[in-house]
Amino acid sequence: MLEFLGLAISAAVLSGNLCGAIGFYVQRLKITTLSFSVAHAALAGASIGLILNLDPVYSAMVTAVASALFLGMVFTRIEYGRELISMAVFSVSSAVAIFAIYLSNVRVLATVSISVVLWGSLLAITVEKLILLLLILFIFVLYILAYRIQIDSMLYDVKMAEAEGVNVQMHMLIMLFFAGLIISSSLRLTGGFLVFTLLYNPVATSFQISRRAHMQLLASSILGAVSASSGLMVSYILDWPVGATIAIVSSIILLLAYTAKIIAEAVRRRCLSRPYRLG
Repeated sequence: MLEFLGLAISAAVLSGNLCGAIGFYVQRLKITTLSFSVAHAALAGASIGLILNLDPVYSAMVTAVASALFLGMVFTRIEYGRELISMAVFSVSSAVAIFAIYLSNVRVLATVSISVVLWGSLLAITVEKLILLLLILFIFVLYILAYRIQIDSMLYDVKMAEAEGVNVQMHMLIMLFFAGLIISSSLRLTGGFLVFTLLYNPVATSFQISRRAHMQLLASSILGAVSASSGLMVSYILDWPVGATIAIVSSIILLLAYTAKIIAEAVRRRCLSRPYRLG
């Protein structure tokens, strides 16, 4: 059991780290709505996988990456109505997911499999999935290191980066591609409805800690790993649902960071308002 728990914690650390990092880039590049639609496409793919008796992770990966690339290419060709198209993809994906879950429950009575896709499970982690997460992390880090200057330029100002000759379209597509991979590979841990907490709560928390972009990226990655692993441990000890517990833990960390920032700001203002005394 301890070996199995170690495997699950390792997967939680990797998933949380990847989600925190890609969440930072998604937020800074202002493609949050797209990632929201991609996450629901992953949920639809996982549900379809249940009907076809396929591994939900890989079917989710196909639909998530396909929707990410589709949205990325559409967004580069239109100027207005991007949010509406993204929400249309979200609506269709949600409808397909719910319909597929209904069919899978009726036809194959896959109640346990459905709960894993929707809410996540400690038992869903395998060595194969851990290796997959490691491979995605390795490729993602290689990409960030190889194009660090171009990506930093986009984080500072996308329009200016484009004017300087950076292939913004290509890097946006690659970021969405990684978002699809990471969301779908984390689906079995947190579930389709709660994977957003690992994408956005660590980023929101990192903004309370630092104003420097590189510090925010580092903090977001670490906080994602801490939220996922500690949430998993709490769910194991208290026998709570994994995805929901991870969401609660990451939300508590965000609330604590926000409260600490308010207190620190109040103390700083009070110190500045005091009259300066000599001697």
